[in-house]
Amino acid sequence: MLRSHAVRKYLPAKQAFRTSRGATLGAENVFLAVEQDGMLGFGEASPIRYFGENAADVHMQLLGLADFLKRQTLESVSDIHHIRVEAEKILSPSRAALCAVDLALWDLWGKLRHESVAHLLWNEPARPLMTAVTMSVPLPEDVEFRILELSAFPMVKVKMDVKADLSVLRKLRDSGVRRLLVDANASWTVEQCRKLLPQFRDLGVEAVEQPLPPHLNHEMKSILRDSPLPLLADESCAVPEEVEKMTGLFSGINIKLVKCGGLSPGLKMLEFARRNDLKVMVGCMLESSVLISAGLALAQKADWADLDGSWLLAEDPFTGLSFADGILYPSQKPGLGVELLAHSPGEISL
Repeated sequence: MLRSHAVRKYLPAKQAFRTSRGATLGAENVFLAVEQDGMLGFGEASPIRYFGENAADVHMQLLGLADFLKRQTLESVSDIHHIRVEAEKILSPSRAALCAVDLALWDLWGKLRHESVAHLLWNEPARPLMTAVTMSVPLPEDVEFRILELSAFPMVKVKMDVKADLSVLRKLRDSGVRRLLVDANASWTVEQCRKLLPQFRDLGVEAVEQPLPPHLNHEMKSILRDSPLPLLADESCAVPEEVEKMTGLFSGINIKLVKCGGLSPGLKMLEFARRNDLKVMVGCMLESSVLISAGLALAQKADWADLDGSWLLAEDPFTGLSFADGILYPSQKPGLGVELLAHSPGEISL
């Protein structure tokens, strides 16, 4: 029998986080605890408004899943997949809620087996990975402070809006940042793409994420053909079924676990991407160490990790994952390797 409990928790950011779609001061995420044989597995959902999800709905869905989970027992990896398939019938169309369930099951199974999730996935322990740290779209008065803050990191991803301010990239490069990525969050036009991409190449940008909105995917074939840089799909590719469609439109994909529904579909996306010669980034939203640790396990086989979500928080309610100088260091504990802080408000308990 799997006992479960779900709570909503607001996670304030260190500072306002701005993208082309506006600013946020934090995120309300939903945490799920699943227990078997005295062992707790943790999952997390970071609902995305762009995909029509919110914390209140996800929370209610996970509370409503409790009776179903009570009838389940976790005794093998195949049970994770069986429970997930059946849970999807109840939770659909919420991929955020499904993500919390999927992660909690992987975390619990790893703890029951005394193995890390990374070892369960790849038969080897997770290694530390360099991750991009994000510079959100800055206010003019914040630019110099943000560049000073980020200049010590080896890789920075710059969020851009329709203005596409290249001066930020130049200042980051001059400050000593070695590796640059750009994320347009679907804010540009076709004409902007053709003008900007050669300039990004000259500034040493490695890749550009989601330049156009998904409804303009049909324009991406010619843009990719002429692009001097890899172009990565994010909003255009959320689930495994969409990966193959990206071939010829993008150079690669950004896998976000809360968008696809957890580690299980994330693994499929990685497999499908490699089968279609697509590059892979594993990304995140504003998330605690629960989701970031799961992303780190998947990113062991990716080209880029963009997993700074817990670093962007004013306080992470979980501990275990560590971050220093742009490097994510995995916990060596079983499962996802994270533990709830004892003083964390809104404690997830059973």
